[in-house]
Amino acid sequence: MLSQQCRAHLKEVDETAFQHMYQALKVAVKLQLLVPAIIIHAFVPRLFTHTGTNVMNNILEKRRGMDKK
Repeated sequence: MLSQQCRAHLKEVDETAFQHMYQALKVAVKLQLLVPAIIIHAFVPRLFTHTGTNVMNNILEKRRGMDKK
């Protein structure tokens, strides 16, 4: 059973609960895969110089595109 707030949020983003869960899990996996690159970059700044920023911007751009449905 979803709370009133959950239903309102799903309506706001125009997704079903399963669509929302899928999208959230996709973002979570992408960010988890990004962690090693960011850790390596912390110790060797010449490696993965824009990887973190690029991946996060890509995630945000896709989310913004979905918000314009």
